[in-house]
Amino acid sequence: MIAADGLVPGDKMPSERELSERLSASRSSIREALRALELLGLIETRRGEGTFLRDFNDHQLVQLLSTFILQREQTKKDVCLTKEIVEMGCLSSLVMLPDLEKHMSELTEKIKDASFTEHDFFTFLMSINGNSLLKKIWLIVSDYADAIHKEDRLLMNKEAFVHLIYIIKTRNIKDIFDTYKQL
Repeated sequence: MIAADGLVPGDKMPSERELSERLSASRSSIREALRALELLGLIETRRGEGTFLRDFNDHQLVQLLSTFILQREQTKKDVCLTKEIVEMGCLSSLVMLPDLEKHMSELTEKIKDASFTEHDFFTFLMSINGNSLLKKIWLIVSDYADAIHKEDRLLMNKEAFVHLIYIIKTRNIKDIFDTYKQL
């Protein structure tokens, strides 16, 4: 409904009555849902003014939800494996880019920055890949994986990522996958 109505942070949310009608839910259910969203920091209620959407881009919702979702060891393994699968899918599609050399040169420059992270590395690759759905899936899975593993592989071994860039330039998928697996 937020996307359909084009609401952005700071915009006023529809009234409880309107939400009740649009969602075919009782007003008490709407009130309870709004309280939960407010506790999560996603909306803000101002007495006498209404309910307003807050900026949730930098929200720690994934970390909060991960404490509930990622309790089972198998789920943690599944998240990490899914992240690998998505990253390998991205890597395999890069070999078809006509301007791959240019992008890899740009990435080689970016990686020299001391604050450049593994997340930055794969965000760059996902962006040049051009598949926005793949990138969105990766961003979500990556957030959950980061909640499990706090260490950054790029900061621990920058040379391995520089080597991966070199291997990506060869366009040899088997070598790219083998190098990725060694990160």
